[in-house]
Amino acid sequence: MKKSIMRIFRGGIVLPLLLTAGPALAASCLNGGCHQSLVTPRHLHGPVAAEMAGATGCIACHTPKGKVCSKNQAGEFTFDKKGKEMCLLCHGAEMATEHTTTQKNCLRCHNPHGSSKSSYMLREDQ
Repeated sequence: MKKSIMRIFRGGIVLPLLLTAGPALAASCLNGGCHQSLVTPRHLHGPVAAEMAGATGCIACHTPKGKVCSKNQAGEFTFDKKGKEMCLLCHGAEMATEHTTTQKNCLRCHNPHGSSKSSYMLREDQ
């Protein structure tokens, strides 16, 4: 599947978003669907914001495997990479900070979907 990159400026941060035709769409996953709670944070991660805008963003991290996601049925997804390696696919050197090289688990402090606390996607308990 051919992917094109669009950069959206949000809060002074450039977020890369994948805009492709794919199985996950806001109408089925986020707006009243299985994952509506993912869009309640004040600051949304770029791929989640893309889904809300009608583009496909979930597939930036979640790779379809098996059943396709729809309003009435949950899809099956997997990950191509695990942990920090997944984050580094998009958040490479241009977005790295000093702790990027020393920390092993990004998700310990950051929520991959969004945060009401911080535009840096910090978890509420951090």
